Amino acid sequence: MEVNQIISIIEGGETQEVEFKQSFHSAQEVSRAICALANTLGGILLIGVSDKKEIAGVQSNTDTLQQQLSAANQSVIPTPLISVEVHKVKEKIVLAVIVQKSPDNSYHTFHGAIYVRVGSTTKRIDGQTHLEFLRNRQILSFDESCETTFGLEGIDTEKVMEYLKTRKQEKYLDGHTIQDFLLSNKLASRNGELKIKNPVILLFAKNTIQYFPQAEVKLVQFSGTEAVNILSHKLVQDSLPNAIDQAIAFVEKHLSRNIEVIGSPKRVEIYEYPLNVVREAVVNAIAHRDYFSRDSVQIYIFDDRIEITNPGSLPNALPKEMFGTISVQRNPITYRFLRDMGYVEGLGTGIPRMKNAMRHAGLSDPEFKITESFFRIILHNAKGSKKPIESLKDLSLRQKKAFEYMKKHKTIKAQTYVEINKVSYATAVNDINEMISFGYLKKVGAYRGAYYILEGEE
Repeated sequence: MEVNQIISIIEGGETQEVEFKQSFHSAQEVSRAICALANTLGGILLIGVSDKKEIAGVQSNTDTLQQQLSAANQSVIPTPLISVEVHKVKEKIVLAVIVQKSPDNSYHTFHGAIYVRVGSTTKRIDGQTHLEFLRNRQILSFDESCETTFGLEGIDTEKVMEYLKTRKQEKYLDGHTIQDFLLSNKLASRNGELKIKNPVILLFAKNTIQYFPQAEVKLVQFSGTEAVNILSHKLVQDSLPNAIDQAIAFVEKHLSRNIEVIGSPKRVEIYEYPLNVVREAVVNAIAHRDYFSRDSVQIYIFDDRIEITNPGSLPNALPKEMFGTISVQRNPITYRFLRDMGYVEGLGTGIPRMKNAMRHAGLSDPEFKITESFFRIILHNAKGSKKPIESLKDLSLRQKKAFEYMKKHKTIKAQTYVEINKVSYATAVNDINEMISFGYLKKVGAYRGAYYILEGEE
């Protein structure tokens, strides 16, 4: 790490990925900080910098400090991966402890407690928050859990047959049992007694809602732009494939459409929203939702927009800046079967496709709202000005300029984008994020000082 990067980090202040310690006065505080950074996004701990961004420098011998840091790190279980750098910053010695993010299926504790970064603070989590943390890390997996009251008698053979048809295995049950089907597809395990995993209930149960009432989908059409006057509503309580089909049919039925003549006498119905975008949004909400949550998927149709809301934020393995560029499944078994049935593709290209479809229709981009507990996609029927991006020639002049810069210099930072294009920082970030979402750039680094490279280059 370069000294100018350290200075930039200090100027930016403490964040979720950055913490300052004026001195090494408490090994326990350092252990908690390392534990929290590793459990969240990884990041950097600067020792010799006050929380007021003042560079105080360290007074102790740096060799001794590095030994103390190693001991503090060893107190965290399992031991996080860190590296320690010694820098001279404005004539003062500062230690930079770079903490790697823990693998997505593991976590770290200090004295038996889990610590995470919340904003710019270190927080101990327990109780319900502890359970949510484990679920978000997919250490507690809904798909791998079993509903002990559910047995073979609860499975709808016809639904299994429909799935087998999609796999061109119509004759499978002629020589095999339902139990064979479950075991061969890793939908169940047998160690004495048969244990059936939750996806079987979501996909093939006679009565899914009896076991998981949260699997319902609430569909409402409102008059106007506020959730006040209901014109039509439906509550779907069925297996996931049937729920997806019914939800899409409901939305399609209540969309406005125009008749256009394309070459006499052919008439074509043009919906106010591209149907492939609606379908993608509905499928994603049902496939990726958090099934531990007792809330349902909600699809609201207004005069000016469609709101599709599902319980569960982004999976922990999917940073916000990577949203739309890679495919990460919260419910991998359920997702695999929905993919086999043709509902999802699993390529990580859904969001760029949705944006381009909306742009081709002359509409604004989908809007995404991500909170700690919910994910919402909003489709607006307002006109948009952005053009589809299907090749490099479709990038804006600013983005093309940055692309040429990177071919020469290999990397670029947001601030550099600001300088070469003479735009605001916010505009630079928006432009860069769009290039990331369409697969042209890749972000490197998880804290301030991060930079971008061309996709496919390291």
